[in-house]
Amino acid sequence: MKIQIALLIVYFISCSTTGSLINQFNVDNVPLVIMTRTACYGTCPQYTISIYDNGFIKYDGKLFVDKKGCYYSKISQSSLDLLIAKIKIIDFFDLNTNYDAPMTDLPSVIVEVNLASNHHKITDRFSGPEKLKELHIFIDSISNSVIEWQLCN
Repeated sequence: MKIQIALLIVYFISCSTTGSLINQFNVDNVPLVIMTRTACYGTCPQYTISIYDNGFIKYDGKLFVDKKGCYYSKISQSSLDLLIAKIKIIDFFDLNTNYDAPMTDLPSVIVEVNLASNHHKITDRFSGPEKLKELHIFIDSISNSVIEWQLCN
């Protein structure tokens, strides 16, 4: 009987820990970074990655991706620090807001950053600078490095 009670206590503690992780994720924070890859006339992957300053990461896969739907996880502080450093190194807030292309079949990458009371949103359809494209790849690499994703409620 004591073993069963002990097992029940452990079970409820583990459930409450998971619940608190979900509750922490659902706070109404403004994301530090939001990156959206948009549609094209073909099979371009369509998804949004949102990274919060507390380390939470949210992935919303739409079309032509392995994970469809809403998922979340947490990234390390060092990954978060590297992301912030990358944003500062490329002078993100000094870049143009729109890098367009004369072709309509190209997908866009839209990156929005909210850092230290600065807000800047950039739409890059094709002609953005290389350092901006490197930021896109870096944000993807952070998302791809996540091992355990949980489904959003």
